[in-house]
Amino acid sequence: MLIIGWKSLKNAIAFKRYVNKMLIIKDVEKRILLNLLKKGQQPILNMANDIGVSRQTVAKKIRQMQDSGLLLSFFPKLEPEKLGLSIQAYILMREDPRSDCRKETEEIVKSFPQVSEFRRIFGKYDSIVKVLVKNNKDLTDLIKKIHDLNGVKETETFIVHSTIKDKPEEPFLRVLEVSEK
Repeated sequence: MLIIGWKSLKNAIAFKRYVNKMLIIKDVEKRILLNLLKKGQQPILNMANDIGVSRQTVAKKIRQMQDSGLLLSFFPKLEPEKLGLSIQAYILMREDPRSDCRKETEEIVKSFPQVSEFRRIFGKYDSIVKVLVKNNKDLTDLIKKIHDLNGVKETETFIVHSTIKDKPEEPFLRVLEVSEK
């Protein structure tokens, strides 16, 4: 008889859920994803020629990956400063632990157009928000709005002064290229 602790059981269940969420990605799909990550959106015929399959196959696989939730968008990567968004900041929030307060905070913060990301985190803070704003006044106004929310107890703001690396696609490239070998 195998006896494991409660924590080990919880970890095993969490791992099983994680594995069940993973998709089995076939070789053609990997090559399509690698092509998209390296070259961006392009005519399907060009991609088909690069990969060595028909344009119908590429179109079908892209549609399947979108339907499965693997391929989320073809969103272009923009330079914020060229559009007048010269300040990027991260706002860490400590929140009231009650779920109704958190839900209300989530709905309001998600609605702010300056917010590009909103994530739940573990640690001293409960959530982190990435914002892009035009100037210090816009940032100050946004922080005041966040402070006025009932569920927010405390915030700490970090303003980005320079970006050393911004390659969100790299971990995906690594996984897809390693699993291809």
